[in-house]
Amino acid sequence: MKNKILVLAFSILLTLGYFGCDDYNKLTAPGISLGSADFSRFVSIGNSLTMAEQSSSVFESSQMFSFGKLIANQVETVYEQAIFSDPGTGGRLEVEKMDPFTIFENEAQGSPTNITYPAPYNNLGIKGAFLTDVINARDQNSCYTAVFGTPNPLFDAVLRGLGTQLELAVAQQPTFATLWIGNNDILAFATRGGLFPVTPVQQFSDNYNLILNTLAATGADIVLGNIPDVKAATFFRTVGPGIGLNLQQNQLPGIVYSKIGGDVGIASVDDLFAFNVLVLLSGSSAAELIGDQSGAYYSQNGLPIPPGVDTNFPFGLAPENPWPNGLILDPDEISAIDMTVSAFNDVIETAASAKGFVVFDAFTLIQSLAATGLTYNGITYTAEFVQGGFYSLDGIHPTSQGYAVVANEFIKVINQKYGAAIPLIDVSTIPGSISFKNVSMGKYGIPKIPHGALDNILF
Repeated sequence: MKNKILVLAFSILLTLGYFGCDDYNKLTAPGISLGSADFSRFVSIGNSLTMAEQSSSVFESSQMFSFGKLIANQVETVYEQAIFSDPGTGGRLEVEKMDPFTIFENEAQGSPTNITYPAPYNNLGIKGAFLTDVINARDQNSCYTAVFGTPNPLFDAVLRGLGTQLELAVAQQPTFATLWIGNNDILAFATRGGLFPVTPVQQFSDNYNLILNTLAATGADIVLGNIPDVKAATFFRTVGPGIGLNLQQNQLPGIVYSKIGGDVGIASVDDLFAFNVLVLLSGSSAAELIGDQSGAYYSQNGLPIPPGVDTNFPFGLAPENPWPNGLILDPDEISAIDMTVSAFNDVIETAASAKGFVVFDAFTLIQSLAATGLTYNGITYTAEFVQGGFYSLDGIHPTSQGYAVVANEFIKVINQKYGAAIPLIDVSTIPGSISFKNVSMGKYGIPKIPHGALDNILF
């Protein structure tokens, strides 16, 4: 791999030598104190959070506010991205009506607008990338999810046959880099109700250290991002309390849900309110069918009735017709998520410390949003669905203002580590979501989201 990178680096640097001269002059402009940081060649490795996914899609009006692009704007350096015209890469969630709040999936697609850019992109983030993909994926057919029958065409659009994310990052001989990767290695498990494999910790450690060691060998300064507390995202905190309120008002004790292996569990009203079990946002359409005895959940969504399920019993209220396993995380699965995220973050912290690099603490940021909210430039952000301002319509990825918050947290870490004085972004100047002042979530506070609309949330 080393020889391939060296050959690629030589050809790319010839190109960058032409395209980068003017931008380096901008870096020396008065008024921006970068300390010991050098942003003359700035690259980012990552997944959807680096690519600036919003509402299950990637589109130009979101990519303008990727955290990497916002940082690049603040330090006045070039930062090319694989741009997709609106409405984006397909499956974008949009608002159909405000009362009751209803979302639909826009199946229209935009197209790449700068696919002929004559060098690797500075932003190498790819929606759906797992840690192994940074090292191994060269196209849609060699990415990790292709093994499960879902090749990801965004690898073709970003990498364009030039190499892997890691190879293209190293080939640019970066002076500064961000590395925020590994979320999907646990998030896929969480967003599918425990029905997707988790990357083993030792494999995560081996891959992460290989990536960081290879990137560090370029001499670049690197800021790492750790894994957020994924279960604190609004995707996992919206539907459950609404179901709990429904059950409470109808004097029902809880829901019965299926577990792996054919067993069932019971989530009490208190469990739902306290997030001891987590009902996924993808279960919002099923929530209104609780108690149904016609099999509507399966017939309306074209799903086969699982073996052993009898739809003559009330949906979600009886062991014979339980709430689907893929739409809920039980206490054991929540515990597995917590342990895995903790182990992954230990790997990241140890790797960073060994190299003298610094870590943006995404875990604490997302926890704080859920616990108390955070205020920036007079705007308070919370984990509340849509009205909280931080999360987009998919409940996982930030809004444009949310990405500005992330960029500011990166900048704070950079300023402290490198003695820089990069100005923070005034998040109030970044476009927010459409106004949701008059939104009505319905009687139980559960939005209407069609079955399957969130299937594209990760890849």
